[in-house]
Amino acid sequence: MLVRLLLFGAYFVASHSAALIAVVDDGGMTITLEHPASRIISLSPNTTEILFHIGAGDQVVGADEYSNYPSQANSIPRVNNHSAANYELILSLKPDVVIAWQSGNGEAIIGRIRELGIPVFVVETAALEEIPDLYNRLGQLAGQEIEAKIQADKFAETLATLRKSFQSRIPIRVFYQIWNEPLMTLNGDHLVSSMIELCGGANVFADAKVLVPYVNIESVLAADPQVIISGGSSEGDLRSSGIWQKWDGLAAVKNKHLFSIPSDLLQRHSDRILKGAQLMCEYIDRVRLYLP
Repeated sequence: MLVRLLLFGAYFVASHSAALIAVVDDGGMTITLEHPASRIISLSPNTTEILFHIGAGDQVVGADEYSNYPSQANSIPRVNNHSAANYELILSLKPDVVIAWQSGNGEAIIGRIRELGIPVFVVETAALEEIPDLYNRLGQLAGQEIEAKIQADKFAETLATLRKSFQSRIPIRVFYQIWNEPLMTLNGDHLVSSMIELCGGANVFADAKVLVPYVNIESVLAADPQVIISGGSSEGDLRSSGIWQKWDGLAAVKNKHLFSIPSDLLQRHSDRILKGAQLMCEYIDRVRLYLP
């Protein structure tokens, strides 16, 4: 009898352990769940989009104020913005896991949620190649592994096609503008910079020490970008804004290579970023048509 009990106990522990879900986040922490998360809070629009894309949209019970895609996300209760979170509401929603964005949400918010005893899975995607793996890891947490893998594979395949088409072409100097007053850009550690490289471009401020540096017009003039691309609310021509017209000594201005791409297509780490990458590559490639 004792032997049977011991064997049963060993079987129970092994079976229980096998059922656990353990996924490593981008901070190197292992998040362990006893079952797939049926109640998920997403603190960034990036992860909200991915969760919907892998079929876990109905499992998202709380989201940040900018989670507006797909349209179904607009009906989810808002639990945070870029600088604050409603911890009482987060607790009341009884999430199995919270998906946080390290650089977007910050350690203060992430640390406080952990203090409340809620598992937090931290995301910090730095390169396009990392996105398929993020799909798969979120799929594990949500119990949507099959659909996650399908979408991850599609993403990787499209990305590989873009890379093969553009990366080996003549390098083009690119200035990516995220704001004009003050003038702000992104360094080489940002995902947008990896997109520029994918297209065979070179981020003229890749070596800046901070992720989102302030720059002055003199430094832009010194770098002399061949194309200026701005993150905006719509796709199109940046020339009509008139911001750069007086700096006609810049190669980008002189040759009228100033473009705008919707920020949501460049800075949200979901499948829509591939459309942003395609536009980025097309705009950079236009410059090559005018090279001597």
